[in-house]
Amino acid sequence: MPLDSLLRSTYSLMSRALGIGLGWLRGGRLSIPVCCLGAMAGYTIYCLVADQWISSRRCQTVKKRQRLRERAAAAGKHGSIADADIDVSADKDAAIAQYASLEIGGRFVNPFAGWRDKTLLDFVWWLATRKSGNGLTSDDMELERNLPLATPHFGLLDSMSGNQHPRRARQEQGSVTDCEYAEYPAIADLNKDSTITVTWFGQSTCFVQLEGLNILTDPIFKQRTVFSWLGPERLRPTPCQLADLPHPDIVLVSHNHFDHLDVDVVRDLGNTVTWYVPLGLRDWFVRRGVYKVVEMDWWQECEHVVEGRSFKVVSTPTQHWSGRNGFDSNCSLWSSFLVKGANSSVFHCGDTGYCPAFSEVGRKYGSVSLAILPIGSYEPRWYMCHQHINPEDAVLIHRDLGARNSIGVHWGTFMMSDEHYMAPPRDLLQACIKHGLKDLEFIAPKLGKTLIYQAD
Repeated sequence: MPLDSLLRSTYSLMSRALGIGLGWLRGGRLSIPVCCLGAMAGYTIYCLVADQWISSRRCQTVKKRQRLRERAAAAGKHGSIADADIDVSADKDAAIAQYASLEIGGRFVNPFAGWRDKTLLDFVWWLATRKSGNGLTSDDMELERNLPLATPHFGLLDSMSGNQHPRRARQEQGSVTDCEYAEYPAIADLNKDSTITVTWFGQSTCFVQLEGLNILTDPIFKQRTVFSWLGPERLRPTPCQLADLPHPDIVLVSHNHFDHLDVDVVRDLGNTVTWYVPLGLRDWFVRRGVYKVVEMDWWQECEHVVEGRSFKVVSTPTQHWSGRNGFDSNCSLWSSFLVKGANSSVFHCGDTGYCPAFSEVGRKYGSVSLAILPIGSYEPRWYMCHQHINPEDAVLIHRDLGARNSIGVHWGTFMMSDEHYMAPPRDLLQACIKHGLKDLEFIAPKLGKTLIYQAD
């Protein structure tokens, strides 16, 4: 029996069994615990069959796309090829089409040959065999030395945004230590049109300023990922709060995991900013009263205008997954974002495993002024490699994008994997040396420190 027929049959049997169970429950012939147990068992069987069907269809589509790309490359100068699902007129277009987003059975899936779906057994085996501690010390002084906090350069941030944030007192603008920014040029000497600033607040949360555009990425400022009492806890406090920063113009959300999308930030900013999110995620915002949301598919481009300045926002592919509970897995897409101004550009990656789509991004859009790439949550590799890159993978993506500079994020904040908490910057340094990168071309920044980069 084909998998799609089996899926429909399983769903039909589960629905009939649920109806019979509810009838027996109303007639007093079945206890509530037994009915709940039966419903859970039926739902589990349905999910297992559905997952197998989706996985099979995904593999078929990935192979089909690969064949089309090969045909396009072979056709070369002889014309174009076309398919019911993918229309291409050149090898470059075929490459983009090969890595278009893919939805099967109401779920988004990764269109990459290297992707492998993790099973419940994989997860249980990881939990049973995982290392504990991450090398964390109980000595707060040692933790503070290894993960020091810097105060953002508020005066610089205000200057680059073009206005004073109304919620911060004017005297706080200069509250930065002389040693932290002693070598920085005078604010008056910086040209907003050619200066990029970036401040990292932990995980993938950054405040970026690009030619006068204020960008907030994957925002989370709370102490724990889920609730105040639930989820991994921050290793170090947030360098400052959202209210201390100049007001963002746009917020880029790569996916809906708790450590990348804080509902408190969504409620705080609401409709005062424009949210750029992947397909399927807008409804989540709408249910919370936020409507100024632009939902984007991979390779889709949008224009954003601020004070007469035009910026291009592009949604680009990544290899990951989505979900905030056990019932919405992969119901929304995941993506990275490229923001291009007149003179410079910033790439925000979010979470990803290494995949060939990044070289296509670099080929299609040219070199990137600054890339924000994850370098943490990568051990053990057998379990994490498909969803999280390690520092060496990050260096490869840096090269794929043709990035002039990159910073490594998604480390030293919430421990959700097995590597030592200080391994990411050490491994990044080794990878940079191995691949011949220049000094400071790709760094792991200090929490809270405002960095300056010049446009190409």
